[in-house]
Amino acid sequence: MEQLQLVAWPRKPQVSASQSGGWSASDAFEYHYIQLTKRLGSLRFAYEEAPYFLRFLLHIQVAQLSCRTAVISCLAAARVHGIPTLNREHSTVVELNLPGNGKPSSTYPEIFHYRCAYLPESDITVVNGYRVTTIERTFVDICAVNGALEGLAFIEAALRQGFRKRQFQMYLDSHRGRWGITKAQEVLDQALYGIDSVHETHARYVIMTCLPQLSVSAQVVFYTLNSYYRVDLLIADSLILEVDGREKYAGPDKQARQVYRKQIAREQFLLDLGYHVARIHPDEIATKLANKVAFLTNKPPLDRHVIVDLYHQPPWWQRT
Repeated sequence: MEQLQLVAWPRKPQVSASQSGGWSASDAFEYHYIQLTKRLGSLRFAYEEAPYFLRFLLHIQVAQLSCRTAVISCLAAARVHGIPTLNREHSTVVELNLPGNGKPSSTYPEIFHYRCAYLPESDITVVNGYRVTTIERTFVDICAVNGALEGLAFIEAALRQGFRKRQFQMYLDSHRGRWGITKAQEVLDQALYGIDSVHETHARYVIMTCLPQLSVSAQVVFYTLNSYYRVDLLIADSLILEVDGREKYAGPDKQARQVYRKQIAREQFLLDLGYHVARIHPDEIATKLANKVAFLTNKPPLDRHVIVDLYHQPPWWQRT
């Protein structure tokens, strides 16, 4: 996949008439390049053909290079911190926030969006040369701007990487009354340790909101004679749901066959216990999951599993 590169956008493009096929120098330059800010651009074809996440990363780089005062926030700040997000809207716009009560100018590039929210210096940090909101402020902003699901995906990904709830709770406690804190508290109360991916978070959230009558537990443990299995979600104590992307089966044929063999053995063990096993691709969660679960949850509950407390501490298999 071709990587996106930034180029300096000249005031007067230096392209001769012979090189441009008779076009003006400006027309020829703009045919091959796309302007992102007054001073920066990118190769047009590579930019327009690139997946959204590469354009988003490029826009974040542009913000770091062109914004001296503004601070990167929300989903863009999460990317800088290295915390995965869902970004269900496939947004490539970089949210920016001026320190204090600063107000942006009335015009700015389309790849940026300025928020008018109070930003104290204590909520600003520098990560690899990027001025971004702190991890705690980023969480609050994502909950407020991008919604509860995006906030839950972010916080559970952060917990997976070693952050602790108490760190975020201390921030929320010290900022009571500010905009977005109440919503962030609701999301933090739902967050679990030990979640393997943002797609698992998404699936659990869909079930909790669309099918609230069904119980849903994450990372449930099933003990075997010599080991144990963990499953992504257990619904209504009878339906096991695994969220699998294509990358699980990627790699050499020998490796893929080994994955399938382990998967078959695992599923046979769970089926022998009386559970039903279903799988879903991340792309299907928003559109198909609720109906699929509603159809499959007609069996009586079972009790051969162990539900681990993920609300208050990391699971025992992650502890060192």
